[in-house]
Amino acid sequence: MSKGQFNGYMQLLRDSYRPENLDAVMCRSLISVDWQGYLYDCDFNQMLDLPIAMPGLIGRDRPHLRDLLRSASLDDNPIVTRDHCYACTAGQGSSCGGALDNH
Repeated sequence: MSKGQFNGYMQLLRDSYRPENLDAVMCRSLISVDWQGYLYDCDFNQMLDLPIAMPGLIGRDRPHLRDLLRSASLDDNPIVTRDHCYACTAGQGSSCGGALDNH
């Protein structure tokens, strides 16, 4: 049952954005792979069915593990972002990575 607090929570996350946390968010160094081998920037994107962006992938918009194995690197690959990403950059950072900044 919704308590009508979603918009307020999202605003709190936006207001708590800390750019110094960007270097340590999980999507900068890890990827998520679903049970079928499809790739995502993070678990949140996987649950929202937002596949990783792999420029140059021809004919498909859902990169698979086999595409990554053929590619040399994901360095400088764009990260798919949406409003939920504020959760990983707010306050002391993502709960998945622990406290990222003590300021």
